Amino acid sequence: MQIYVHVPFCKSKCLYCDFKSFQNVSKTSVFDYLTALNNEIELSANALKDRKIDTVYIGGGTPSLLDPAQFEFIVTSLKNNFDLSCVREFTVECNPESITEDKLILYKSLGVNRISIGVQSLDDNNLKTIGRIHDVDTALSAIDTAKRHFSNVSADIIVGLPFDTIELVKNEISTLAKAVEHVSVYTLQVEENTPLKRLIDDGKITVPDDDTTEDLFEVAISALREYGFARYEISNFAKNGRRSKHNSGYWTREEYIGLGLNASSFIKSDGKEIRFTNASTLCDYVSDVNKAKSYPFQPYETLDDNDVLQEKIMLGLRLSDGIDENLLGDKKSLVKNKYSRFFVRKDGKISFNDSGMNVSNSVLCDLLF
Repeated sequence: MQIYVHVPFCKSKCLYCDFKSFQNVSKTSVFDYLTALNNEIELSANALKDRKIDTVYIGGGTPSLLDPAQFEFIVTSLKNNFDLSCVREFTVECNPESITEDKLILYKSLGVNRISIGVQSLDDNNLKTIGRIHDVDTALSAIDTAKRHFSNVSADIIVGLPFDTIELVKNEISTLAKAVEHVSVYTLQVEENTPLKRLIDDGKITVPDDDTTEDLFEVAISALREYGFARYEISNFAKNGRRSKHNSGYWTREEYIGLGLNASSFIKSDGKEIRFTNASTLCDYVSDVNKAKSYPFQPYETLDDNDVLQEKIMLGLRLSDGIDENLLGDKKSLVKNKYSRFFVRKDGKISFNDSGMNVSNSVLCDLLF
């Protein structure tokens, strides 16, 4: 089983962000949240005592914004309630401006063995335009600092930003590929009800069109391959076997517990598979946890056989490993005929090629519905 812990606090919200995170939160609210989080950890552990934990991922928000005592409180609660003796990967998400030597030393002493850094761009104009509060020098320094303490460091980057060009993306990838062994590459998603969407609608910011963004993404893929990175998932690239074990568990449908505000869980019990998601506001989350007497304390969805099959196909095809072709049933003919150019078929398994991964959403709609 995997554990995800959500830390929904940020020093500043990025203009493109629609995640459940909050800036300028009072110390009292943080205290109340961490207290409720501890209570949820205890509730979930009491209900799932037989599970051994394979991976832990503390994400956000900005977990590295927490002071050392707050971070240690979370990890100590996990250790006191779950069996972490088999944990293979323990990741913490960090933003460049909040990484410090002392924090990294603490993380390592608590069992963390992987750091994921939200770089997003190596161009100061892009960073400023999307509301990031670090600059390029800070990002590169953060990577160097993390590497002094951890051998497993990942970096996130976004393509399709306002000042992106082919040359810029090539240089960004070249710099990151020489520094880390795992890179996540995302295309900019302009979400409704975000400041970025309003600025674009008002004509104050211009971003590349979809075709240009796809070209930039392909440039990133090609550059990563030149440096020995393998594309093992639609947006994730690793060299030397440094795949994210935690995220891979999502795609292979391992059980996971989502702890904290708006966190989702997937649990297999008594022959059933269930999913549920925590409340998305601070007040509701704290209230729900503090009045709960059992776990799960949220309404849950029980997956039927068709739900399970569709998830196996949808999630499995995100991975380069692919799926057993027989899972598609009578839809196999679509792969052989209509979509053959998007797939690799070998030894009874199918997987998307690069072109297929780039249009996976539209292909999956046809395969699943």
